Amino acid sequence: MRTFWKVAVTFAVLGLFVLVVAFGIAALMSGFEVPAIGGGDVAVIPVHGTITLGGCPGSLFYAESCAQVEEIKKQLKDADGDPAVKAIVLDIYSGGGNVVASRELMRAVRGTEKPVVAWIGEVGASGAYYVASGADRIVADEDSITGSIGVIMFIQHYYELFDEIGINVTVIKAGESKDIGSPYRPMTADERAEMQGIIDKVYRSFISDVAENRNLSFDYVETVSEGNIYLGSDAKKIGLVDELGGLEDAVDLAAELGGIKGEPGVKEPERKISWYDLLQ
Repeated sequence: MRTFWKVAVTFAVLGLFVLVVAFGIAALMSGFEVPAIGGGDVAVIPVHGTITLGGCPGSLFYAESCAQVEEIKKQLKDADGDPAVKAIVLDIYSGGGNVVASRELMRAVRGTEKPVVAWIGEVGASGAYYVASGADRIVADEDSITGSIGVIMFIQHYYELFDEIGINVTVIKAGESKDIGSPYRPMTADERAEMQGIIDKVYRSFISDVAENRNLSFDYVETVSEGNIYLGSDAKKIGLVDELGGLEDAVDLAAELGGIKGEPGVKEPERKISWYDLLQ
């Protein structure tokens, strides 16, 4: 009799397994998504370090933290195409990055079909806030550093040092402005005005995008920008973030926007292990 029940239970388990597989195949063939256990997942994608279109500089013993745009875009695309993922959270810890890289990532975030919530923990400023503004909602820790809507350019000059140590640099050029910003000579007033014009144009584009993303007027964003940094609590008061809270709060909000019932699953990308990690 005991043997009979063992066989019966075995066949029952096998039968259940066959039904589950058959249901999954039928759902896929009919174009319907198989419901995820728990109602769905929230994909958490990190945006940590300097935002760049290129690779991260480093060596065998040192690796700079950077947010590579193409890698993050791929993670966004994968999450957007994953039937189990219902919403996305950007875990932002960055002081910004290059203008073009930040704008490229912001556009990718804004173009994502599924709801996106940006969470600013320690810092999400300048280009990182640019990226966050493309999300559907922004959640920030009350003591996070955010804002810093502005553009900056550094030009280093060595000519006085070279004069001191007796180094002479001869520049041969075709085109009056070809060596604009050269470290080997002072910048002229016209050159400075030209560079300022470029920076002002990029700055206005930055403000325009943030105003559109946050549903604010250009003039208002201009008054609260000027490179100012804000704590998360102050950023909420002026409309730069929507809610105050931690990463779990951002995940809960994303789950709500994604229509997830009950406790959402959390899906994170696999972290790449560097030589530096192995030597710790």
